[in-house]
Amino acid sequence: MLDQLLKLAEGPLQEMLEGMNQDKASASAIKDSLTSSLQKRVSSGDTDAIMEMFSGKETSPGAPVINSLQGDVSQNLMDKLGISKEQAMGIAAAALPMIMNFFNKRVNDAPQDNNDIMSSIVSSLQGGQGKVGTSDLLGSLLGGGSKGGMDLGGLMDMGKGLFK
Repeated sequence: MLDQLLKLAEGPLQEMLEGMNQDKASASAIKDSLTSSLQKRVSSGDTDAIMEMFSGKETSPGAPVINSLQGDVSQNLMDKLGISKEQAMGIAAAALPMIMNFFNKRVNDAPQDNNDIMSSIVSSLQGGQGKVGTSDLLGSLLGGGSKGGMDLGGLMDMGKGLFK
């Protein structure tokens, strides 16, 4: 589920990376690295990063959750892309708040309560069921949703306007 959610941020992430003279492989590596890091944390009971990602609140580049994720993500980027530690840290420092705020903005625009969305995502990643069913949640985020779910207003199309 997490990699499907992160796929929604792919367009804005690629635009940001192009501005940093990075190729498409970097976007894939960031998504894979962030997915791996978040899944490790959730499986050990640490849901802070997921809760921040869907809190609806602005995440600053210096936020503790960014700092805690940056090491894991940058190490994975160094391993996957063969880049220097400085490059990897720079990419992670730019990408992590962008991804967090991409979802935070969409959660704020949703017709449902932020806590319902956040608890549903955390619960589903832990193997449970939140107030919004996993299939409805993904269906809505990906542009469908047979039971109504939550309508986040066409996330795929909105990504382009993020950097204007």
